Amino acid sequence: MESIEELVQNINPEEWEKQVYAYMCEQTQRLARLLLERLDDVLMKRRGDGLTVVGFRERWVITIFGEVRIKRRLYRDEQGKGRFLLDETIGLDKRSPLSSGVKSLGALLACYMPFGKCEALLGLLLPVGVSHTTIHRQVGKIADPAIEREDKEVAELFGEGKIPETGKREAPFLFIEGDGVSVPLQRENERRTEIKIGIAYEGWEPIGGQGRYQLKDKTLYLGLMDGDRFWEGFSVVLSKKYNLSNVKHIVVGGDGAHWVRDGAGIMRGRYQLDRFHLRRELLRALKGDVELANQVYQACVSGNVSLADSLLVRRQWQCDKETAHDVARVRAYVLDNASGLIDYRLGLDKAEALGLRGLGAIESNVDKSAANRMKKRGMSWTKRGAGRMARLLTMHISGEICNWTTHLVQPGPAPLVKTIANKKSAKSRPGCDWLNMGLPAMSGAHSTRPWVRGLKTLAYGDNTL
Repeated sequence: MESIEELVQNINPEEWEKQVYAYMCEQTQRLARLLLERLDDVLMKRRGDGLTVVGFRERWVITIFGEVRIKRRLYRDEQGKGRFLLDETIGLDKRSPLSSGVKSLGALLACYMPFGKCEALLGLLLPVGVSHTTIHRQVGKIADPAIEREDKEVAELFGEGKIPETGKREAPFLFIEGDGVSVPLQRENERRTEIKIGIAYEGWEPIGGQGRYQLKDKTLYLGLMDGDRFWEGFSVVLSKKYNLSNVKHIVVGGDGAHWVRDGAGIMRGRYQLDRFHLRRELLRALKGDVELANQVYQACVSGNVSLADSLLVRRQWQCDKETAHDVARVRAYVLDNASGLIDYRLGLDKAEALGLRGLGAIESNVDKSAANRMKKRGMSWTKRGAGRMARLLTMHISGEICNWTTHLVQPGPAPLVKTIANKKSAKSRPGCDWLNMGLPAMSGAHSTRPWVRGLKTLAYGDNTL
């Protein structure tokens, strides 16, 4: 429809919302086409030396407001390689029609639901649908470079001894917890595999009502890898944020898994056995004898391992054969984790221990970060797909994929956009009068709505949002 008058004449009372939305998308597509053509003109004038214009080429782009057919210049560099400066600037892939906004939206939805449901939801949200296979491929294009980049950093640090630039943040305490979640596999020799999950935080801060706390400055890391590689990758992530050499106390907590306990040595920290798992193992082995379980538990957390073992030995001799086997198992569990039984706070000064709490936050984070997406609802994975999804979830939780207005960083002449988007400098440049045009919606009553934010992204880049 060309005008609002035509829209009013053809309005359907039962579908007026869809008609208004379609009209708005049509107008936005025209604006986007015009804006990108002008942007391509500016990029041509500001191109680097050695780039020769070959001609124009057209392509379709799927955006958050529908399909847009754009026309842009093809360049040849001195080596004869073809380049599209417009594509590089706005983050278009060579073999994908999706815009940065649609890619980010698809990746965000993939963190919460299966790819088929992502396709169905995008079909309701966008004028043009996106297939589940396209979303699946985009997850790989986002996750694979991040995995390769981290593999390179780990190899440089632990293989070549190249010390990366450390973070500036300093904290007296750093609490690290690790756990794993078993996920089913498909088209693999094994039936299941384990996604390893780690969280690091500086302490606790009260929220809401009395007795409620949240973790302070949490960092989360997931991966499908062995224990050594997990701690190498996690330490690289933490070293970018913290100056680890100045962290006075590092406490590493876990459920007794050997790979978690080994992490305490890698991180130069103190191991702490998770209290929930300790109490649960005691109650299971002692068949609900709460009094004896509490006695053994108190002996463990106070560091009196010999007393805890003697109490268990006494029960082992008094019970039947089946229960004796269970008690022997929990004895082995206690002795195997003897270094992490005593409460870490007992080794601190009273001033240092003030406000500190016991560990155990990893359990809820396992559900929130991985289990809900990868384990439940009958889903199964290939190892490659599970590794990709683990990395995508890590990127999402860390804020690299947060909402549809976020653009993933792309190589190329992106700084040119910032120069073009600078409205003050544009006014003084000849031939750039078109940049001085205004859109009333950007400063009006609807300036915070998603479709206006999309217009701002197209017109000025992300810096104005």
